[in-house]
Amino acid sequence: MTDPTRILRAQDLELPPELVERVVPVVVAAGRQLEQVFRPYRLRLSPLPGGARAEGDDVAVSLAAKLFEALAETPASSLFDEALVVETATSVVEIALKHDLAFRLAGLRHPLRPMSLSQVAFMNALLYSDRSLILGVGPTGTGKTHLTVAAALTLLTQGRFRHIVITRPHVLLEGEVMTPALRAEIEPDGQVTATEHALRDLIGLEEIKRLTDEGLIEITPLGRMRGRTFNKSFIIIDEAQNMSVPKMRMAATRIGRDTRLVIIGDPDQVDLPRDEPSGLAHLLDLLEGTDVALVHRFERRHIVRNTIVARLEELYAQQAKSGQKAAA
Repeated sequence: MTDPTRILRAQDLELPPELVERVVPVVVAAGRQLEQVFRPYRLRLSPLPGGARAEGDDVAVSLAAKLFEALAETPASSLFDEALVVETATSVVEIALKHDLAFRLAGLRHPLRPMSLSQVAFMNALLYSDRSLILGVGPTGTGKTHLTVAAALTLLTQGRFRHIVITRPHVLLEGEVMTPALRAEIEPDGQVTATEHALRDLIGLEEIKRLTDEGLIEITPLGRMRGRTFNKSFIIIDEAQNMSVPKMRMAATRIGRDTRLVIIGDPDQVDLPRDEPSGLAHLLDLLEGTDVALVHRFERRHIVRNTIVARLEELYAQQAKSGQKAAA
């Protein structure tokens, strides 16, 4: 299925005659800034005699229409400039995320209210794409895990898949010794706690127990995937940046009939030994220029966990660009 929000369309946006000359030139001048506000959805605005034409993805065009409605109600005494247009557009997006763009999904306790347009696009890809392989990559705190688990639960409830498999690579903690038992990865891994928290928030402990007891949800160590083929399953690999290339190859080739594999991670937070390349970065390079997978990229500005997290990520990124090494 195609994501209905990514269908290109055009709409003529009309304004009262007395506002056309006041509004349209400023909106067009703010075009590049508005493109940033509406990303990852595409939007292009061009002037018309009675207003403007909006062309782009369905979500962006709908938001542009709401923007023009809001601008038409701006008090005449306001200083009408590009800053006002961008501020109004940002407000329009924030309102839409709470209402029109919220997801009311089967299988979840509460409506899922996205906190960025990037989250909307990623969720729609998870729900409506017909791709077997989807990657969600970007900084921590952008909601990748929460959204992926929510989509998996919804599609399980709808009967699109009959099994959810959740895994992540085990990262050796400071002082932890790799024993034969640990190497075999035969015990449940306590590092999947973050994914379990997402499940608990979305459906509650009783429902988690029921789905687990019935074999509809399987939380498994990465090593237990070797040699298996998953049919009609929704597989989630979290923290995939900490997989080696061989482990990524093993996991990515577990896809059976009518199965979807979603790989999520932050390529900038790798905990592998310095001389070991990340399987996630390698896979992204491998997929470049192909149509094998759908890759959704979150940016630092999409961090919703806390504004401090976004600022810290920006500082670390600046340090990495300058060639300095962060203290351990």
